[in-house]
Amino acid sequence: MEIQLSWDLFIIVFFVIIVAYSYIIGKYQTLKIILSSYIAILSADAIGSLIEKYMIGESPIINIATVHSSSNALIFIKIITFIFLTILLATKGGFGIVASQERSRFSSFLLTMTYGILSAGLIISTILVYISGASLVDLTSVTENPLSQISEQSQLVRLMIKNYNAWFSLPVVVFLISSFLGDSPEGS
Repeated sequence: MEIQLSWDLFIIVFFVIIVAYSYIIGKYQTLKIILSSYIAILSADAIGSLIEKYMIGESPIINIATVHSSSNALIFIKIITFIFLTILLATKGGFGIVASQERSRFSSFLLTMTYGILSAGLIISTILVYISGASLVDLTSVTENPLSQISEQSQLVRLMIKNYNAWFSLPVVVFLISSFLGDSPEGS
């Protein structure tokens, strides 16, 4: 059996790893990762836009270094900032999750898997949107799209970017539904 490395394989493996990790850390920590991701998405986008405006743009106020490919530098900055902030907020963020208890072990198992899938989808699709050069804060995009060649070869990459709004909103919807369907909050 020959396995061909591709973006589809990378995305599938990433999903499997995140779902498995969600079972290791539990659904409350997975929810913390999702909430940290939301904060990191907006912060990384805003920080990237500020850096583009004041340090990389056509007439930067502060020019730290000459950047030959400002769009690639901006993409890299956004992705690194997003990953760093997500990890930092999930591990050291001063907040905790208190959610409703599920009625059965099976529903807890299913909800943990759902949160893991949604967490992986949110993280992967955000990174792919950043690679494409799009911005959530500025509503602008980079003219040359580094992801166009990858998306031509991978249907999963196209689906992740095309359905980014769903990946962004589904964790909130599932959390709200599970809050209404669960018993009393844990710890009360």
